[in-house]
Amino acid sequence: SASVAVAVAVLGAGFANQTTVKADNPSSVPVKKAAELYDKIKELEEGREELLNDLDKVKEEHKKDLDKVKEEHKKDHEKLEKKAEDVERHYLRQLDQDHKEQQERQKNLEELERQSQREVEKRYQEQLQKQQQLETEKQISEASRKSLSRDLEASRAAKKDLEAEHQKLKEEKQISDASRQGLSRDLEASREAKKKVEADLAALTAEHQKLKEEKQISDA
Repeated sequence: SASVAVAVAVLGAGFANQTTVKADNPSSVPVKKAAELYDKIKELEEGREELLNDLDKVKEEHKKDLDKVKEEHKKDHEKLEKKAEDVERHYLRQLDQDHKEQQERQKNLEELERQSQREVEKRYQEQLQKQQQLETEKQISEASRKSLSRDLEASRAAKKDLEAEHQKLKEEKQISDASRQGLSRDLEASREAKKKVEADLAALTAEHQKLKEEKQISDA
């Protein structure tokens, strides 16, 4: 290297002068010492170059490992993001389907209830008209009065049956309302699951940022 050449030149010049001036002096430093010193300097320079090469290799390996970890982390992050999106879509589709089915059931129950109310009112009006007719006939005949009594009893029984049917429909509507409340709870659970997924994504993002900062420090 350049430093070795300079050192050798200086030492060579110095020892050349000493050899010229003190050629007859046995105690002067021999040229052999200069050669040994030159070899030592060269050996140290070569060792230094080897250490620098090893350091470059270590840096390169560390960079490759860091890039590999970064790539794996990126893939994991993308997989988790996709999974979160799939879970959210699944929940939303399921909730939408349940909501539509619930609306359809609710609509059918309400229609049945309206039909039942119309039927009760219709029969009640029919029985009322019949009762009025029988009341008129009662004034004409006692036999008609007895027939009216039987018809009235039958009318009351029919009304009770219709009221019982109406009560049953009302209870079914209450069950439907409870089911709708359960659906609302499921929706809330879905939102909580989404929050958890978002928290996991945030944690992965923070880890990714940390790895990025470590890489920047290593590159520096």
